[in-house]
Amino acid sequence: MIYNLTLVHLLLALGAGGCVYFALREIRRRYVSIWRLFVPAALATLVAGSMFLLQVIAHRPPWVFEAALLAGLAIGALRGFTTVLHVDLYMSMLQERSAAKRALLWVPIVLAIAVAVEIVGTIMTPVLENLQLGAALIATCCAGMLVGRALVLAVRLAASLMNPVPTPRKRSEARQ
Repeated sequence: MIYNLTLVHLLLALGAGGCVYFALREIRRRYVSIWRLFVPAALATLVAGSMFLLQVIAHRPPWVFEAALLAGLAIGALRGFTTVLHVDLYMSMLQERSAAKRALLWVPIVLAIAVAVEIVGTIMTPVLENLQLGAALIATCCAGMLVGRALVLAVRLAASLMNPVPTPRKRSEARQ
């Protein structure tokens, strides 16, 4: 242990960095597959779960984390419902404006900042204990946002692949 840091804090930093990396890869791609939606969400869930356990060990009330998770799931589900999907028989494509893509990147960045606050709070213990609680709550809400978005988009993609809508013919095909 160096400055009260443990291996858990290293894993938190790696998980948050991986979440930012995979979210950045997702917004750069035009097509999306269902499993790629869940990679940042899974990493964020692992990070938020670890931060939750660190706070439960410190005897913090678990109900505040449940409220943060439900709020994050609701926001993420709303975001998943408002995303425009175009599905052809080859691959599904998310049609998002660049501002919406940047919003997807901000959630893992906020998660990474929460991890940094947790690490700094661990070094400066006991001065920043309440700040660590806030960081864990923010991380839980961010994980809920990513999971809610991924779940709703996965359901929408699976439903649209089951019932594909016929695409209108091009003008050149209609004239012949």
